[in-house]
This record gives sequence, structure tokens and C-alpha cells, in this order.
Amino acid sequence: MADRGYPEGVKLALGGHSYIAQLGNDPPASFEQQCALVAACLDTGIRLLDTTYYQERIALGRVLQRIGRRNEAEVTGWNFFLQPGKADELVAWTPYESHHIDIMLRELQTEWIDLLVIHAEDDPAILARELALAESWQTVGKVRQVGLGMARLEHLDQLPANHSLTHVLAPYNAFNREAGALFERARAMNLHTVAMSPFVRGWKLDEIGEDPAEVADILLRWVVAQPVVDHVIVAMRKPEWVHANLAAAARGPLTPQEASRLAGWVARAS
Repeated sequence: MADRGYPEGVKLALGGHSYIAQLGNDPPASFEQQCALVAACLDTGIRLLDTTYYQERIALGRVLQRIGRRNEAEVTGWNFFLQPGKADELVAWTPYESHHIDIMLRELQTEWIDLLVIHAEDDPAILARELALAESWQTVGKVRQVGLGMARLEHLDQLPANHSLTHVLAPYNAFNREAGALFERARAMNLHTVAMSPFVRGWKLDEIGEDPAEVADILLRWVVAQPVVDHVIVAMRKPEWVHANLAAAARGPLTPQEASRLAGWVARAS
């Protein structure tokens, strides 16, 4: 990452939930706020921009067209697609089919996806087909890298030989640490690791019952400090939160006092 006032190796990525009303406890950002948010990320070296649901792809595509900075971004896309009669809903994932890539590219208003994410499947045959399809899209330049999202440890055992996978993505936070073993195995396989949901969900910050800013600082720093994590996807709806989260990450690991506070929150939630 270029030196923009934050230390080399900042792990933060922008979550696609920043653009939609669902899954947050704050009002959705206006289009102008979304443009300012993405620009603030790119200005500070946050290049990985995640989109999960199709609504997020449409939003990010519009933003990158407006600000003209597509080439600075590393865009992800997951296999969640518009379904008839459910335009406003967050629908379940759909296994990739050959026509899906062009739908995603139109929504994102781009010619390629930097990281195509395949939602994990328990059926190895389905996963193998999707990986083969992703490889065909890589061959023609529509996809650059491939990730496995919502992955579990057993999914790594199901990967076909000579697979094209480069990343694994999974929820990983102080309240849900199961992905730690997954990330350790992935690192041993030379895969990049991406932690999701560092705050669980936005309303978790209020549920703890302490200053939300302090809670967010501690929860984010816990994840960022984990040596098995390469990136942390954070939903942010205001440009000023970009700087607040980067400043938190730059403060480094938790102090003993902060770790004790965190342990108390986790104990109460268990």
C-alpha cells in the first residue's frame, strides 16, 4: 500500500453493506455520500471493495463510474443475484452459471472482476463445476482471482487438484473465532485470508452497552491484530469512519486492559 499517512500493510477493505439499508443500524448513505466514502477509501490506500448482493454491485458500479477511479479499485463479487419479484430482498446465493459473469459485469459497469467469490457449497461436485467456470472466465480476462466465501475447514479438503482458488473469506471476530483454524490451513496452502463481520453486525456495538466508538475500536483491533488475517472487510457508511477505522487499526494490538474488557463482553454473550 502506498504511504498515505497510515502504516504499510493496513488490512482494511470496504464492505458492500455500506451501500444498502439492510444489515446496518444507521441510515443508508446517499449517492453523494457513497461517492465520498469510496473516494476516501481509495485516497487512504483501501483498495479492496467488496460487493456481496446484487444491489451492492449496482451501487458500487455507479460510484466508480461517477468518480472515475475503477482502475484504482480491487472489486469483489459474490454469487447473489436478482430473483423475480424480490428486487428489494437479500436473497440466498445461487451457484454460478455461464451467463452470470456478464450480469455481474453489467451491474458493476466494468470489464473484469478482481476477485470473484464462490459461496461455499457442501457438494464437492457443485464446487468443482463453479471453480471450472471461474477458470474459464479467468482465461478470457473477465475474472482475475477466485475466492471461496463463507468457507469452513472441510471445504479446503474438498478442493479439486490444481484448483485456481486464491482467497478464502469467512466471518471472524472476537465473538466467533472458529475461522481461525480455517485461516491457518489456508495460509499453509498459500491462500489469502479475508475476515468478515468484525463487529458481528452494527447493532452489536449498541448491544454491548458501552461507548459504541470504543467498542468498535476494540473489536476491529482484535481482528486486525490476528496474524492469520490478510484483510478485514468493514462496512462503513461515512467517510469519517474510514479515517477512524484506519486510525484504530494503526494503534495496534489490544492493551491488557482492553483485552480484559473484551473478554467480559464475550463472556456475557456466551
